[in-house]
Amino acid sequence: MASHLNEKESNSIIDQKRFGFLELILIWEGSLQSGHIAKQFELSEKLANHVLQKYKNLYPVNIVYDGASACYRPTEKMVAQFCSGSLQEYMQFMSTTETVSSLELPNRNLQPVLVRPILQAIREQRRLQIDYASVSNPDFSTRVIQPHHLVFDGMRWHVRGFCEKNQDYRDFVLSRFQQEHPAQLLDGADHFDLQDEDWHNLLQVEFMPDPRLDENRARIIALDYDMQQTPKGFRQTQQVRQALLMYWIQRMGLNTYQQNAQAQQIILTPECEQSLKPYMPK
Repeated sequence: MASHLNEKESNSIIDQKRFGFLELILIWEGSLQSGHIAKQFELSEKLANHVLQKYKNLYPVNIVYDGASACYRPTEKMVAQFCSGSLQEYMQFMSTTETVSSLELPNRNLQPVLVRPILQAIREQRRLQIDYASVSNPDFSTRVIQPHHLVFDGMRWHVRGFCEKNQDYRDFVLSRFQQEHPAQLLDGADHFDLQDEDWHNLLQVEFMPDPRLDENRARIIALDYDMQQTPKGFRQTQQVRQALLMYWIQRMGLNTYQQNAQAQQIILTPECEQSLKPYMPK
């Protein structure tokens, strides 16, 4: 016999979801208004304010009202009660309120104090001074960037933006930022995503089952990737931003060629491989 939640249990689950969202906004954006809750859960302003007050009454040590900015802010003693507080959870909540299950990946130990100014710079179109290290230059050095998007490649978080040092649009891996010296917000940006040609250039990427597979195995691989049957065989086409092409190639396992066809599973179609040559690293 199916069990049903009573009204009290149902309301508790709803509160937990709303409180989890509330905490994520406080942690990652550093400020919260009733409008955040009203928009996310399609509530009236009155009910959204009720949610805020209920949370504040339950956990007064976590949240404080900032009268000057007419918003709530997290206190230094805030401890999340209804969320993990991870950046991935924040981004997932921004796109859906449904339950999401994902494969646990290595923790990049990204702290809110690192991400907040980046999100603010993106929202307010401002320049950002950072301390950054790379494989080619392993010592932290100061540079100024103008970020326009936060990107998750399936393994790591990146910031996409204009680099004033290189005078070009680049990707910056978040885990390579100097976390002991948070980014500093500067004045307004003058390079925006609309000027980032590689970001807006959408490439048609077509892939197929490895031709070394027999017909039955190729059909299974086609099902895995929702491929369509064409006169040339099973094919799947996706649009990928030129700026993110190499991340996509790596994520799909197409940056190496396996000697075993069942390990390889998919390859770029010959026509696609040829068309993508101008965009591949030299």
